[in-house]
Amino acid sequence: MSQLFNAQLLRLQKFLQELLRDTVVLLTAMALKFFLNLVGALRAFFFCLCCFRGAGKVGPLTRRYWVLSNLLFQLNSVWRERKTQKQLAAEFLRRHQISTLLSIRLLKHINWLQPQQVRPKDPEKLRRNAMTLISELLEEMGAPPLMEHPFFRSFRSKHPKLQTQLCNEALVPIFHSGNEIVFTVGEACSMMYIIVNGSAQYAAQLPPPRDAPVGTAGTQVRKTLHSGHWLSEAALWTGWVHRGELRTLCDCLFFGLEAGWFARVISSQKSAHAFAASYARKFVEGLNRSIQSDITEAGPVD
Repeated sequence: MSQLFNAQLLRLQKFLQELLRDTVVLLTAMALKFFLNLVGALRAFFFCLCCFRGAGKVGPLTRRYWVLSNLLFQLNSVWRERKTQKQLAAEFLRRHQISTLLSIRLLKHINWLQPQQVRPKDPEKLRRNAMTLISELLEEMGAPPLMEHPFFRSFRSKHPKLQTQLCNEALVPIFHSGNEIVFTVGEACSMMYIIVNGSAQYAAQLPPPRDAPVGTAGTQVRKTLHSGHWLSEAALWTGWVHRGELRTLCDCLFFGLEAGWFARVISSQKSAHAFAASYARKFVEGLNRSIQSDITEAGPVD
């Protein structure tokens, strides 16, 4: 009951703040429009005196009129864009039945990201806040980050709080437009990639396994990956260099799980570190026996 009451208070506070902001913008627009009408009347009255001084020259009053007209147009465009963004976000949250408290936090964060707002001095803090909101949003939608992966699915059941910390601190959102190269052969890799939305194609020309007979031909790999697939998991457990190229087929959103932050979070708890170390040994052993690529997967997690 207390949480519901607090949510209602926050919602009322947010509504009043938005109403005040929209009222200020509306009054400013009305004042500018009145001023422009006044300037237009004066311009018509003093046209011969102020508009042209010599053939082909624009007078100062006309220049001011153009500047104010452009300012009014930009103000109206920004106001409409903000209103559209907020309406789309609110509709998305209603459609997916997101809780009131999280909806308020998400809409507040969207307002923070408006171009006319003052940006925070700490971009890392902003990134962590965004990842916290994304993680909680995916949780409520029934698709928490990393849950497709067997290690993280098992890890979440054993260490739920640490999994949340991992999502907040080690995950980085990465966006690529269609037909862009995400990584290519020979590049050093320090993160695991998870496709959140979109499709990408992985292509590689791989050498044969180490224990293969001499003269064994290499393997050509070409695979289309979709939402839920992951790549370059080996970067979390050992030193890794990309074995192939990943190119997006459309606009794609990835989560990058940074190996350095992943190790810091996992090492903060002994039981979690022991569980990860056991999995890492099995993964590396399997990697050494198989054809090494960015899409190599481990077996079942005990």
